Amino acid sequence: MDEVVLASEHGLMIKEIIYGRLGLSRGLLRRMKNGGKVCLNGKPAFITQRVKAGDRISIYFADSATKIVPQPMKLDIVYEDDSLLIINKAPHIAVHPTRTYPDGTLANGVAYHWQKQGAARKVRLLHRLDRETSGLILIAKEPYAYHRLVQQLRTRQLRRKYLAVVQGRPEAKVGTIDQPIGRDLNPEGHALKRTVTATGKSARTFYRVIKEYPLVSLLELELVTGRTHQIRVHLKWMGHPIVGDEMYGQASMLIDRQALHAWSLEFTHPRSGQQLKVKAPIPPDIKAILSQQLQQFQ
Repeated sequence: MDEVVLASEHGLMIKEIIYGRLGLSRGLLRRMKNGGKVCLNGKPAFITQRVKAGDRISIYFADSATKIVPQPMKLDIVYEDDSLLIINKAPHIAVHPTRTYPDGTLANGVAYHWQKQGAARKVRLLHRLDRETSGLILIAKEPYAYHRLVQQLRTRQLRRKYLAVVQGRPEAKVGTIDQPIGRDLNPEGHALKRTVTATGKSARTFYRVIKEYPLVSLLELELVTGRTHQIRVHLKWMGHPIVGDEMYGQASMLIDRQALHAWSLEFTHPRSGQQLKVKAPIPPDIKAILSQQLQQFQ
C-alpha cells in the first residue's frame, strides 16, 4: 500500500495519517506490526516519524496461509489481479466448508489456486451464495483490499444484483420489499429456514421486472441488506417464489435448483480507485426455462 503525503498533512506523524485519512482498522495495524512494516520514501520507519508533503508512505501487511485444504477445482475466473479474484460459481457447489459439506467447496478450490500461485494467503470471501445459487463471488487477495471492500459493502458502494425467475407476474413492475427477516420457528427440517416476521432483522430488497412470460417473470434484484436467504424469503412473501425453490416454494421439472443467479457486481477497486462493473452471463439452466416458456406458448 503506497500513499503520498498531502500538503495538508505536512508535519504530521505517520500514525496520524494511518488513523486519519487512511482509516485503517486495528486488525490491519496489528498485521502491520506483526510481520509487516512501514517505510518512508523507501526506508523502514517508525509510525511516530513526522512527514513532509510529497513523502511516500509504504505499508506492508503480514498475511498467513489459509487453513482450508487445497483441492483441485475448475474455477470460472471472471476477473483477477494482484488484489482481487472474482469467480462465477456454478450451482450445486457450497461456498465454504461446513459440517454438511466439509470439502469440495469453492473455498477449497480457491485455496488450491493460491497454492498454484505460490502464495501464502487466506481465502477472504466478501459475501456468500447459497449452494444452489450460481453467480459472482468476490474474493480479496490481501488484508487491505478486504478492509476497503468491507467498508464499501457496509455503505452500499459495493452493489450486488441478482437475476431470478419467479412464478407468476408481479403486479408492481418496480418496487422495494422492506420486510424484517428472522428464523422460521417451524422450519420442517431446515435449520436455516427463514421467514418474514415482526421480530426479525431489518431487510430490504429492490426489484424490477425485466421481462414477463406466460407463467413466469424474469426479475433483477438488488440487496440493500444481506440476511440469510433474503431474496428467496422476500419473493415468497410477495407471492412470487423463485422457480425450483423447494424450501420457499416447490420443486420444478424445469430446473433442479432455485433459478437464482448473482449476475452483477459494482464497486471501486480498493487499490486503483477504478470503478468496476463485472457481469456473469445467465447460466444455461435458467435460459432453458425462459426458452421453454416461449416455445410452449407460441
